[in-house]
Amino acid sequence: PREHSPAALALRAFNAETASALGATKEPQLALMRLKWWRDAVDAAHDADADLPDHPVAIALRAVLATQNAGGGARTKTWLKRIADARVRDAEMGLENQTPGSVAFLEAYAESTSSSVLYLQLDLGGMRDTSADHAASHLGKALGMVNLLRGTPAHAKQRRLYLPLDVCAKHGAVAEDVFRGKNTEAIKDATHEVASVAKAHLDSSRGMASTLRGVARKGSAPSSTPVKPETVFLPAIAASTYLEKLERVDFDAFHPSLAQPQPPLVAQAKIAWAAFTGKY
Repeated sequence: PREHSPAALALRAFNAETASALGATKEPQLALMRLKWWRDAVDAAHDADADLPDHPVAIALRAVLATQNAGGGARTKTWLKRIADARVRDAEMGLENQTPGSVAFLEAYAESTSSSVLYLQLDLGGMRDTSADHAASHLGKALGMVNLLRGTPAHAKQRRLYLPLDVCAKHGAVAEDVFRGKNTEAIKDATHEVASVAKAHLDSSRGMASTLRGVARKGSAPSSTPVKPETVFLPAIAASTYLEKLERVDFDAFHPSLAQPQPPLVAQAKIAWAAFTGKY
């Protein structure tokens, strides 16, 4: 619904600002400072009496929070802080040259970031349903892990590795090979394992699609039109497309074709059809 568009745009802008902080500079310390600034900005946006940074996204966040009651504002702040805290911890790990230790760590990171964005969109859209939240949790984990896989070439240039240590050890993948862009069979196997977990979460979320079409529409106000979960979950289309392309190139995360976007008309047609059929 059009009435929920400003909130959705503000949330996506905040997510983009925090997600791109590490890649926007060659100095990890600067990225960490930027992310801590955003964490403080969330507090300021939540407090109507606090001085708000002169940044369009921070201003938009305050406008979103201003439309909510006390309970809704507290939930929104919690999820925004969770996103910022996860990004800060990611930057701190980069400074300490730490690599995620397990797939479970990646899932937790994706839950704190991508899933939180979906929870926020559902909540601000007036959709509060256990089934929708469950589907959002699985989809967020899939989206987060796909984004990390998609970013492998860029991360490698910054000597950042998101293939978990236990998975790399299991397949004999060497971090230095990733940093040099050498896609060995061991790295392909490690990529395959992470991609398989992401696909399992995507399938679990999609398996709930028929249930979501029947959930009660609980609006945040009598005059509002609650958002449909299937609409919020449309980013699943891009994640599915990436996983299919990754499989076609034998899980070579460095393959040039993965950096080539789909023709706009094809991508828009897929999204439009998914929205029309109530699937994602």
